[in-house]
Amino acid sequence: MEDVLQDSVQLSAVDSAMADSIQPIVDVQEEPVVSLFQKHQLEVQNGFKNLEKPEPGNGFAFIILFICAAIIIYLQRNSDNIFGDVIKASFDQNQAQQDARVENSQRTRNLLILQLLGFISIALFIAATAVGFAGKPLNLQNGFFIALAALIGFVLVKKLIMWSLAQVFELRQELKFHRFNLNILQSVAGLALLPLTLLLFYSPQIPNQLTIYLGVAIGGFFYLKGLQRGFSIALNSPSLSTLHLFYYFCALEILPAFVLIRIAQSL
Repeated sequence: MEDVLQDSVQLSAVDSAMADSIQPIVDVQEEPVVSLFQKHQLEVQNGFKNLEKPEPGNGFAFIILFICAAIIIYLQRNSDNIFGDVIKASFDQNQAQQDARVENSQRTRNLLILQLLGFISIALFIAATAVGFAGKPLNLQNGFFIALAALIGFVLVKKLIMWSLAQVFELRQELKFHRFNLNILQSVAGLALLPLTLLLFYSPQIPNQLTIYLGVAIGGFFYLKGLQRGFSIALNSPSLSTLHLFYYFCALEILPAFVLIRIAQSL
């Protein structure tokens, strides 16, 4: 009997010691990481949203913009401050008349290249605008070449009519000044539209409508400035009558502008 009691005491002591050594398994959960940008008065999120941009069409827009950048670099390296002179002449009529009198073959070639750059930039902006506002998908490449051909054709026809009128009314000097002013203003307008074209294709946050309206405002500004330069040159010429001046601006300036506005509204 004493052996049985001794065994039970030993077993209970052993069991209690083992029970004390065995700890229950507790599922330890890691504390959540508290962001450093919480529990303060700063805004955790901004209101910017990514916007869908027109597809460049297998990098076509990038190729055209790369060509424009190459032309700018070439003109900057091979001309004597042509961009500063052109921008200054676009806002200073006296400077433009002085530059128009300069006979320099290299400068004339650089101005022609700059005018071509203006055509390319304006045509790409028009094509991007058509892609952005069109209700159905448009091919950017086809739109660009159509806009470029239309711009060059319109300018060539307009210059041909102006040259014919200058020959008839003996206005060669006035035509030279007016043509130089138009070339300068068109080139500067193309340069001003290049950053907006970049925003149209590659800015994820600026709305397309805002960029397009700003580009249209820039184009309208330089177009009105061209009209103002033309009026100023015509009024200072004793060979031009007010009636002929009115006919000219109605046929070659005001009417094409309304046609373009009508085409834009129909898109």
